[in-house]
This record gives sequence, C-alpha cells and structure tokens, in this order.
Amino acid sequence: MKRRCLPILIGLSCLILLGVAFALYRRKPKLYTVTELPTLGGAFTLPCAINDRGQVAGFSEVAKGTYHLFLWDRDNGMQDLGPVVNHHVYMNNVGQIAATMRDPNGHNRAFIWDTDHGRRVLPTLGGDHGEPRAINNLGQVVGLAETGGGICHAFLWDSASGLRDLTPATIVETRAWSINDVGQIIVSGGGGRGLVDISEGVASTSQSIPVRGLIEVNRGGYVAGLSSAGPRTFGIALWHPDAGLKKIVQLNTDRPGSVKMNDVGQVVFSEGFRPSRKLFGYRFPPTASKNYLHDPNLGQLSLDGYVAAGSWEDLRLTDLNNHGCLVGAVQSTRESSSIGVLLEPITERWEK
Repeated sequence: MKRRCLPILIGLSCLILLGVAFALYRRKPKLYTVTELPTLGGAFTLPCAINDRGQVAGFSEVAKGTYHLFLWDRDNGMQDLGPVVNHHVYMNNVGQIAATMRDPNGHNRAFIWDTDHGRRVLPTLGGDHGEPRAINNLGQVVGLAETGGGICHAFLWDSASGLRDLTPATIVETRAWSINDVGQIIVSGGGGRGLVDISEGVASTSQSIPVRGLIEVNRGGYVAGLSSAGPRTFGIALWHPDAGLKKIVQLNTDRPGSVKMNDVGQVVFSEGFRPSRKLFGYRFPPTASKNYLHDPNLGQLSLDGYVAAGSWEDLRLTDLNNHGCLVGAVQSTRESSSIGVLLEPITERWEK
C-alpha cells in the first residue's frame, strides 16, 4: 500500500512545487515604497493633497475631536498650521494651501495659507459661508461662496482680482470643483456640469461634461470621472472638449469611490463591494474596497497589498502628484482612527 501511495505523493508534491514556482514567477515586483506619516498627537490623520515637491497637506487630530491643518515634508517634518474644519484641503506646487476654517460667528470660511502671508481668510459673495474645492499653481482658488441672497455660487479668487462670482445670473446653487493652470474650471449647477474658460466668461458659455462624481480637470484639459455603463454600473472615463469621451476602466461594483488624476494622465480610483457572507448577524469581510492606478503605458495596476490593512480597516487614497506619488490613509471602520501613508514609485522598476 505504501509503495502504491508513494508515486501519488511524489506527483502531488511536484504539482505543489510547480504551482508555487509559477506563482512566484508571475508575481509582479513591488512598484512603491511606503512611508507612514507622523501625527499631531491624536489618533486620526488624513493626508488630502501632495504636490510635486513631495509636500503633503491634510488634517490631523490634536485632541479628541479637535483637528488642525498640517504640512509635512521630509526636511521639516510635521508642521501644525492651526484649526481646520473638514477634509477639503488642497495644495499647489508652490506650497500654498486652500482649506476651510470656522470664523468667530461659527460660519465656515475658505482660506489660503502660504509661508509668506500665513493664513488669509477669503471673502464671500455677500453671505456668511465659503469653502474651497481646488487651487492651481498660479494661486487661483475655486469653490463655493454664499451670496447675499443665501445661495451658494461658484467662485474664483486670486490675490490680484479678489473674489469673482462665476454664475452671477443664476438663482440656483452652483459650485466650482476644479481648476487647471490654463484657467479651465469645472462648474456644476442646474443639474449639469460644464467646463468654463476664465477668459470666455461665466458658466452659461460652458461645455457640458458627460462624466460624473468628484471630477477634476488636468493641465491638458482632460476631465476624469465616472461614466454610466448601465443600471448601477459604472466605469472610469476621460473626457476632452476636442477628443470626446474615452472609457478606460470598467468597474465591477455599484459603489464607485473617488477619482483623482494628474497632468501626465495617471488616474487613481477605488471601488467598493458589498460583503456577501453573513455570520452571527455580521457581514464578512467587513470592508472590501479595492484601489487601482490607471497608467497610460502600463494600464491598470492594483494598489492593494502595499499597505497592511486589517479586516476592520480600509485603505483610502486621496491624491497623487505628477511624479506618481500617492497619499492616503488606513482607516478603521469601527472607531475614529486613521494612519496617513505615502506611496512613492521605485523609479528603476517603472523604467523596466
């Protein structure tokens, strides 16, 4: 009996060894190094933006329920820039940061910070409220600000011209989502979104954008966002006023996440899945988000596996720069805790 089983055992062992060898052969090399970012003393840190100089901006807990804006880089470490209200934190390559604070009257107000002037609170359009949504490398900030009539309108601000209402004639709420370095702005309102050129006037002259979600425009005029691929089915698409719509990824989920894009055409995105297994009233796995990068040359790359995340934790990527560096956080799904992370490409492995 033992002699008859021996060839079978040898055969199974060979198959297992071949399978392991094949898996090791097919395993793709790691393309990123990972750095865990420091905190301001609390349990929650969320990096929101990274520029081409490697500076990271976001917000971090300093005491239970109290958050401050931070600026981090390898030379200066973690800098505390004072109170901040929410995750709408944006930064350009000069190191200017646009974010939201609360004024003495309890109203949210947009502000811009830089090393020369510190914190400057931006005006509104006559009302109490204002929030930024983007800043370009010229220091121009876009977002939404309340008018004297109590309606939020899309705005554009710069230090030379001050605040400008991008939709002065409308009586509905509008907001600006993104601005690139050549003055193209994404404005939404009235059920649609349009691409506005600063030199051509207000949003009534804009071109309609056929993608949705948290969309943004890069320096080349390309807009990245979600496209509908059927009932509760989505894909990632790029749109350009001249080139039209191009779908780049089909998502396998009805819960798409955020989409971010840089000026070299890389797009980072996530997709979530509803857990299908249930035990003792709980669904397993408790989280099932997946993160990807679409590269024009390499196609779709999985970003999972670089950062250790437990069964009750989720990796959330928030921004990327033009060198392909990514920032985000590993967040707990059970408690208010978040660990900031930086993913940096290993140059020699991308060049192969």
